[in-house]
Amino acid sequence: MANSKDNLTVLSAIEEIIKTASYEEEEKFGGASEYYRFDEKLLEEVHIPAEFLAGKMDITPKQAILFSIIVEMSKCDDFSKRDLANKLKTSFVQLLSYEDDLKALESALVIKRGRWGNIRVGEEVLRCLEKNKAFKHPAITDLKTFTILSRITRLFRELNNEEVEREMALNEMDAMILANPGTSIAKAANKYGILKERAQGNEDYDEDDGWDYLQNLDYLDSMCPAERMLFYALCFRYHEYNDDYCCWWDFRNFFNNRTMEALQQYYKDEELELQKKGVITYASCDGMLVKDHFKIEDSIKEEILADCGGLHEVAPMSGLLKSDSLEEKPLFFDRQVKESLTTLNNLLTENRYAEVRKALEDKGMRSGFTCLFYGSPGTGKTESVYQLAKKTGRDIIMTDVAKLKSMWVGQSEKNLKQLFANYKKLVETSSVTPILLFNEADAIFGIRKSGAEGAVDKMENSLQNIILQEMEDLKGILIATTNLTENLDKAFERRFLYKVKFSNPSVDVKCQIWNAMMPELSEADAHLLAEKFDFSGGQIENVVRKKTIQTILTGQEPEMETLMTFCCEEIMGAKNQQRKIGF
Repeated sequence: MANSKDNLTVLSAIEEIIKTASYEEEEKFGGASEYYRFDEKLLEEVHIPAEFLAGKMDITPKQAILFSIIVEMSKCDDFSKRDLANKLKTSFVQLLSYEDDLKALESALVIKRGRWGNIRVGEEVLRCLEKNKAFKHPAITDLKTFTILSRITRLFRELNNEEVEREMALNEMDAMILANPGTSIAKAANKYGILKERAQGNEDYDEDDGWDYLQNLDYLDSMCPAERMLFYALCFRYHEYNDDYCCWWDFRNFFNNRTMEALQQYYKDEELELQKKGVITYASCDGMLVKDHFKIEDSIKEEILADCGGLHEVAPMSGLLKSDSLEEKPLFFDRQVKESLTTLNNLLTENRYAEVRKALEDKGMRSGFTCLFYGSPGTGKTESVYQLAKKTGRDIIMTDVAKLKSMWVGQSEKNLKQLFANYKKLVETSSVTPILLFNEADAIFGIRKSGAEGAVDKMENSLQNIILQEMEDLKGILIATTNLTENLDKAFERRFLYKVKFSNPSVDVKCQIWNAMMPELSEADAHLLAEKFDFSGGQIENVVRKKTIQTILTGQEPEMETLMTFCCEEIMGAKNQQRKIGF
């Protein structure tokens, strides 16, 4: 046991706590099982590592001990309260006395509890522990509206996956709004009575009741918890999908049955406060209001998003990827691809981009930047676009070709023109020019058919002519990716200023990818796999995912022989795959 905190690290502190807390006990039918002490005596024995860990994570020493036990029990998986009671050799009723500490750990985001009470350690916490660092709850003050919306989006994703309790998610969303009153989303929430400063004299209110009853709730001088959750859910839908045209089915995972039924009844009777204050309104379909669908009123969305530039219309056939929401990932390429991407990255930094554009315009040249990423499936074409956007702070307009094309005569052409018109508007109004991305571009950048007579062929030719013209007139940044360059019309080749070919990586690059995705691999094993299997980065990722799943299922790291089997299976899958998609 350490006598001082000087030589402790986060992992060594956890290890000391577990070593002192754990003990084995013979089972009735043979064998032994491991259990953990959790009492005042243990707190005295491990007070040095417990206080060290508590100071690092902003929790109490008692909670630090409980967290250490949970980390050891979880082994990257979740477990039930019953499992925790069994391992602590305590009754379930006694375990309920630990509820305040469990809630505190959940509020600190160091553990997650799903809808059914299962406990696990969050992925961000595990990533910190892997680096021997302590996770701390991200600050909720000095946030911008976009950051608040991004965190709301994360919470609803976790709710959808049953990784967090509703009350905990709502508490965190409320806290962010109250802690940042100067943001446009907080101003809108205050203006329409969705969430105001905490009222006085309501300390006896039990927030748990808010999920079952909608009437006469004054815990805040605000709307009841269920309506606040509905407001946040609509904000999430708009931020995540650029579309808040919703029906009640879209919110089935965010409310219990009783609350959902009450909300629907109040909505039908037009008695929701959100309706009375004009925050939500019936949605329009083909010019007709549809009572079964609703959305946030556009003028109020403008107020909510005022800090983010207000309401921007994006074509219904595309989606918006915010640069801040993209995860930074290391990419490994051969020299030629790396140099091409470095050139593009330098070009698309905001200062250099503005400088080059102005120089081109001064010389009467086209100022739009068009790039084609082409080559084998799984070689990192799409991910390279994401990383360019991340590094240069540019949002991405994702084009959905399936939604772009329509069965109705002339509608596909109208959709395509609208897409470019909306993109042009975004370029004019955005402080940083976004990227217009056509993924799997061969689906729409195909070879024009001469003498086309059929309606489909005529429509395809018409779409390609529109794109060719729009590329000539482009004022922004267009990037297209494709696996099938032979399907591209020659006229498109001339209009792409930069063309980057992505080939399967060399042995040295594959070694780097194997080592990055599986740091535990020895250099010799990584080189063996790289040399034996001509994989793309996407295929290597598939193998590593299988290995990770196997580890979770068995609790053991697969041997090299098993890893080789996964690689052989990937080859079989590649042979049977008719059309491959890049990662």
